[in-house]
Amino acid sequence: MYDVVSVAVKMEFSSLVVIREFVVILSFVLISLYIINRYKSSPHSAPKGISRLFLMIVLSLLFIGIAIIFQPPEFYSRDAMNFYRSAVFMIFSTLITLILAVLALYIMLTLRDLVFFKRKKTTRRYYLAYLVFVFAACAGELSFIHLEDMFIPHIFYAGAICLIVMNSFKQNWIVYLSKREKVYSIVYSILLFISLIMLDVFLASGLGSNNAIVSYSKPLHSFIWLNAIFGTIYFGVAFISTLFHLPTAEVFEKKQSELNSLHNLSRLVTQVFDFNDLVNTVTQMTMEVCDARSVWLELFSFDDKTGEMSVEVVSKKNITHEEIELYGKSDSTQLRRYILDSPKVLLIEDIWFDRRTKSLKEKGVARGSLLSIPLLSHGKLIGVLHATKEFQNSFDQEDIDVMKTFADHVSIAIENSRLIARSIERERYHQEMMVAQKMQKRLLPQQLPVISAVEFAAISESSLEVGGDYYDVINLSDESVGIVIGDVSGKGVSAAFYMAEVKGIVLSLSKICRTPRELLLRANDTLLSSLEKNAFISAVYAVLDISKATLTMARAGHCPVLYISDETSELIKSSGIGLGLTNGSQFEQATEERIIKLKRGDICIFYTDGITEAHNENMEEFGYERLVKIARECRDCSAEAMKDEILNSVKAFIGQETYSDDVTLVVVKWLGNSN
Repeated sequence: MYDVVSVAVKMEFSSLVVIREFVVILSFVLISLYIINRYKSSPHSAPKGISRLFLMIVLSLLFIGIAIIFQPPEFYSRDAMNFYRSAVFMIFSTLITLILAVLALYIMLTLRDLVFFKRKKTTRRYYLAYLVFVFAACAGELSFIHLEDMFIPHIFYAGAICLIVMNSFKQNWIVYLSKREKVYSIVYSILLFISLIMLDVFLASGLGSNNAIVSYSKPLHSFIWLNAIFGTIYFGVAFISTLFHLPTAEVFEKKQSELNSLHNLSRLVTQVFDFNDLVNTVTQMTMEVCDARSVWLELFSFDDKTGEMSVEVVSKKNITHEEIELYGKSDSTQLRRYILDSPKVLLIEDIWFDRRTKSLKEKGVARGSLLSIPLLSHGKLIGVLHATKEFQNSFDQEDIDVMKTFADHVSIAIENSRLIARSIERERYHQEMMVAQKMQKRLLPQQLPVISAVEFAAISESSLEVGGDYYDVINLSDESVGIVIGDVSGKGVSAAFYMAEVKGIVLSLSKICRTPRELLLRANDTLLSSLEKNAFISAVYAVLDISKATLTMARAGHCPVLYISDETSELIKSSGIGLGLTNGSQFEQATEERIIKLKRGDICIFYTDGITEAHNENMEEFGYERLVKIARECRDCSAEAMKDEILNSVKAFIGQETYSDDVTLVVVKWLGNSN
């Protein structure tokens, strides 16, 4: 408004000139704060920032070109200020100044981001010094200060130029560009350099459009010019610096790829659950990082019994199984033999002419170089990572170091993967064994018969998840009860299967056999055809006749039954051979039946050798004497109490040791027939 009025009316108040200068500066400060706030809120990178700045400079130069074509009329001077004779062109000069001032601000902000990229301690100091000299030079151009003819403004300009040169060498952002980004940066840097030179020439010229900026505000003109010079020098240096960094772009990208691959592989080492994903990732990463033609991963496994080695190609990239077989065939060129003989890095510079692989030329293998890295786990060779390149002498020391690092990570990852697989398998096996244990416990009596004339107490504990001990108390009739205890040779799953088979045989035969001896004879005939040659079953089968108060028993190679009566005790060792060891006639001749007449308080204890053969840390067995002694001391106890006392004594005897065999105990106490 002041400029429009001053065109038409001569104003004598010099104080208005000062007010005008402050209003111009204040308005530009407010615009700058708005632009800076918008600039901070938007994400920007170095290449995008440079391209955006180039577009703004092109548009500004286009507008300046239009302004030059339409030159305003001559202006006149009054009170140290230049005024246009036309108010329309005065407004046009205001618009030119505003556009270039905003452009200068964007140049300053863009250059600040580039200078501050990976900055050091002195970077901020030099940049702030540049701003101080720029604003000091602009302040020296204020019309009411009258420093035009003094030497001080020139000092500020010279200092600003020196600091521009110093800050222009802060080009750290170039190092972290990819090859493609560096090419773009070279193009944009030279374009920016040329366009900013054009802007500098315009600002230094005596063209009317430039004079319009000077007449509007000399401080703004200085601000625009100094920032344009800064941009010119900076992007000139950036062009040269990027040009020199271009040959190293591939090296930097390769290093970055290696770091990313190692990071991903390290993460994969701790998170891998899928073995196929692991090995495929390894070969893919190796191919990308080493720029290999083909990659394959072989894993070795050794048979502990025969010592034979088997080789499995678990992953491959850009190579067929037929080609891999050509590399590993058993002849004078066998690569695996060299790795096995000396598990070190194998580097073949030229496949066709190396003595170890020269026969591959005749087999049609393409010429090139080969690098084989052994995979070691705890000093043991577990596999080899192979990579080939198209040209001779293509693998350098850096490739070898990278692949060796890869191999170390891969060995750990493979070992972890195998450990996880084994752990999962063990857990699955454990769960299956828990199910088997639960099922086996259901084969044992869930509840013992309740009879007023007799007390029963029984327990069976396996040394492993499942065992081969078996006992049962069978209601044969209202007046008789069958008692059976057995022990399958061996332990574990096979013994558990035989134990289930014995239960079925005993249950079926107990309904039709009149005597224990007859049951054992028929059971032996049945088991002869189903048991393995090295397997047998020891057992005792007894029938308790409640009305007659007798216990009739037959023994098939089992532990003697302990009989306690009053002050006497006896280990009943009736003759007999284990089930499944011999044919019917021999078994029949050896099997003896024994009848015991029971009196009130008599106790019969059936048990397996897990009781008597339990040993402590000194390998001393529990034995029959301790069993008899404990039984006699507890003869007045109930059957349940006697069972607990015997079992607790065995546990106290073995201490920290575990049961060496399955433990089964059945206690029968005769209370007397009320009839």
